[in-house]
Amino acid sequence: MTKIVFSKKGEDFVRIESRGHAGFAESGEDIVCAGISALLQGAALGVLKVAGVKARYEVKESAGSLLLELPKEMSEREKRDCKVILETLYLSVSDLQKGYSEFISVEVK
Repeated sequence: MTKIVFSKKGEDFVRIESRGHAGFAESGEDIVCAGISALLQGAALGVLKVAGVKARYEVKESAGSLLLELPKEMSEREKRDCKVILETLYLSVSDLQKGYSEFISVEVK
C-alpha cells in the first residue's frame, strides 16, 4: 500500500510524504503506482520549476518514497502558487484513493 501524508501549517499544505508501493499489480504493470507517481512528480515539478520554489525534494525509487517540503520563508506569489499546486495534488490523489482504497491511504495532519 502507498501511504501519502499531507502536513499542514494553518490552512496550507507544507509537506507531502509518500511511502510504499501500491501493490495493485506486478512492478512495471501497476497502474495505481504509476498514477500516484505521475501526480506526485508533476506536483513536485510544478513547485520546483514552475513556481521556482527551493523546496526539499527527495525520491527513493527502490523504497517507493517521495518527500516534498516547502521552505519556511516564501514570497506571497510562491505561497499562492504552491497552494494551488498542492491543493490540486491533494484533490487528485484523494480522488484516486476513492477508486483504489485497498492500495492508497491519504492522510492530512
